[in-house]
This record gives sequence, structure tokens and C-alpha cells, in this order.
Amino acid sequence: MEFLPDGLINLFPAGSMWLLVIPLIIGPFIQEDTAVLYAASLSVTRSEDWMVIFAAILVGLILSDSWKYWLGWAAKHHDWAKKFAAKDRVAKMKDAVLEHSGKTLFAVRFLPMARIPTYLATGFFGVSYAKYMASIAISALAFVTIIFYAFHILGVILGEKLKTYMPLIALGIAVLVILGIIIAHRKMMKD
Repeated sequence: MEFLPDGLINLFPAGSMWLLVIPLIIGPFIQEDTAVLYAASLSVTRSEDWMVIFAAILVGLILSDSWKYWLGWAAKHHDWAKKFAAKDRVAKMKDAVLEHSGKTLFAVRFLPMARIPTYLATGFFGVSYAKYMASIAISALAFVTIIFYAFHILGVILGEKLKTYMPLIALGIAVLVILGIIIAHRKMMKD
């Protein structure tokens, strides 16, 4: 087993694809965007397995979002939540979420800080679970397709050398995104 010339994928012995698939499915439960970026870079370095990598990260993304609806649904059954829902501002938000839930759920896939609160709100406000799941599945498919396509185009444009370093580039992008989110959050907390 080689260690890094072609990336971390060489740590996996031949014939043990499950060692690759399981972390890709679990990754979005930890940090969605980073997992997708890593999967896209991995699909460039391991192009013969790109469909398996694509499917695994897509399944992980959908599964990691599927349970967030139920947190919002469970919250609405508490007294504090009923008081919260009675406020005028919340009632207006409820109407907007119910009326435009498909578009909203699709759009927030591309807005990391808005994703989880919106998923919770759909459960809290009673959007149908079937509509919720359809929306997150379609938006996840679009998101993963765009990221994979971008990484594969970069791989073609910048050549074979870049494929070796693509996982490190993805990690660097993920670190920058996370730092940006932390800085924005701290700035928002100060204001």
C-alpha cells in the first residue's frame, strides 16, 4: 500500500469499497459541505469509482438532512414553542414557509447558515414530510452535481498534477469556508 502519491485513497486495499463508502455516507452528518468537497476531489483522483463516490455522498447528504425535520416537529409540541408560534412575526414566517416550501428548501441548500434553521422550521410549521424529503433530495442532487462537475472541469483544465493535490485543495477550501462561517457568526453575535 502506497501512502500519498495518488491521495489518501491508496490506504484502502483493493476490493474493500465499503471502507470508502461508509465514511462518505457518515461525513455529511459531521459537516455537509466539507464532506461534499472531499467527495468531489476524491472522485477526480479516483475517477474509475466516481459513480460510487457520487452515490455515497448523495445518500449521506439526504440521510443527514432527513431527521432535522423531526426536531422541528417535536419542538412544536412543547408549551414554549406554542407561545413562540403565536407571535405575529412567526405567523407571517409560517405562511411564507408553507407557501414557498419547495423553493425555500431548494435555495437553502446553497446557504450553509440558513440550512438547519429552515429544515427545523419546516417540521415546526408542518410542511408535509414527503414534500420536505423530495425538496432536500432534489436540492442535494443539484448541489452534489454542481460541485462534482466543477471539480472534474478543474481537473481537466489544470491537468493530472492537480488531481494529486485535489483532496488538499478541497480541505483548504473547506477550512476557509468554516473560518468564514465562524467569523460571520462572531460578527453577528457582536452586533
